[in-house]
Amino acid sequence: MQRILFIAGMIFGLRTLIKYRYRIMNAFLSNQWLRRFSVAMIMRIPAVRDKMMYQILR
Repeated sequence: MQRILFIAGMIFGLRTLIKYRYRIMNAFLSNQWLRRFSVAMIMRIPAVRDKMMYQILR
């Protein structure tokens, strides 16, 4: 019974995250510190960093 409730909760939570993903992202990125932190973390990924630098410097 607990497992079914857990799976149902996960499905409901995932559905809610997908439905409101842009609101959540805007709320998260409206904070300057969190925005800087997010960009710094994303730029640590080599493939993303290379693609971004190629787009900027071409």
